[in-house]
Amino acid sequence: MAQFPVEVRDDNFHDIVMKLVTNDDKISKGSNLQNIPARSKEGARVRGAFKPQEGWFYLAADLSQIEPRIMAHIMWTIYGDNSLRSIFTAGRDLYTTMAMMVFNLDEKYCVDKAYDPTGTFKPRAMMKTGVLAKSYDQQVGNFCNTMGVSIEVGNMFYEKFDTAFPSFINMVRDKRKFAYDKGYSETLYGRKRRFPQLAEWSKIVKRNERKLMDLYIERARIRKKVVKSRYDFERLDTLEELIKPMAEMRNMVGYWERASFNSVIQGTGADILKLNMIRLYRECQKRGWYLNASIHDEIKVEVPRKDLTLENCDLITDIMTKSVELSLPLKSDTVIETVWGKEYDPSEWDFENACPKVA
Repeated sequence: MAQFPVEVRDDNFHDIVMKLVTNDDKISKGSNLQNIPARSKEGARVRGAFKPQEGWFYLAADLSQIEPRIMAHIMWTIYGDNSLRSIFTAGRDLYTTMAMMVFNLDEKYCVDKAYDPTGTFKPRAMMKTGVLAKSYDQQVGNFCNTMGVSIEVGNMFYEKFDTAFPSFINMVRDKRKFAYDKGYSETLYGRKRRFPQLAEWSKIVKRNERKLMDLYIERARIRKKVVKSRYDFERLDTLEELIKPMAEMRNMVGYWERASFNSVIQGTGADILKLNMIRLYRECQKRGWYLNASIHDEIKVEVPRKDLTLENCDLITDIMTKSVELSLPLKSDTVIETVWGKEYDPSEWDFENACPKVA
């Protein structure tokens, strides 16, 4: 195996990684080692550099679809709406089942990459994007542009979504209203994210809405001129100076509105992972294991060969799914890794010989 010509240290790690990966757009220039390239050919090369010590293995587990599960829990416990929760309690594929419910189609039209009977759109793909759009309370026109569908299809989706999951939009708007009223959002475990300027800036944006629209119209009119005078160019510069602060304030209010809901859902997911990690850390201390990393909703534990057992795989799964209790089951799949990214399901592993089973 080729050796690096220099020693890899904390101060030169990113420089070396950037030489390994041709597209460095997704690589942090800072010091955060969690900024690993995406799941691509190049990213796999970088992940392969993360290895357990000799004679040890990684046990890795993630929280499956934790954010939709949190939404389903809120819809059930606060609004008495079991529509989303019932999918998880039945163990069905989330987006396929949601698409079947919304579009009233057979499963064959709602599986991954399948089109509806008219060949107009992909129900499952639209559902995945649509859940995000409804979470952001996105206007139907913007959703249609994202999906590349007509306004008729977009309106149909929004109407049917609200019918199939009646409390979803109320949940989003109620969390947003809470942030307006209180100046913060709050996870299910009481952790707050503050939005102290949201209500005040929103009022300013609404007062300036007509003025900003007039400035946009004037700018568009001048830009359309084939021949522009010196005054036109000067006016365009003035318009940009007037538009910029108002547009930035409007964009910031929109960001805060989206974040006021997302921080409840994503923050609760983070809280759950932290609670799992507290229990997991205690097990690691007791057993001499290492809790190496938490990456988004995934954890990695380093264990010696003698502790690489099916029982300990089940222990990790239990920690990930049973440390907290919601009104629906949590799901996690524990895998064995010889290096980061080269994973095996416990059913594929020969525990006696500490290697993958021979096919």
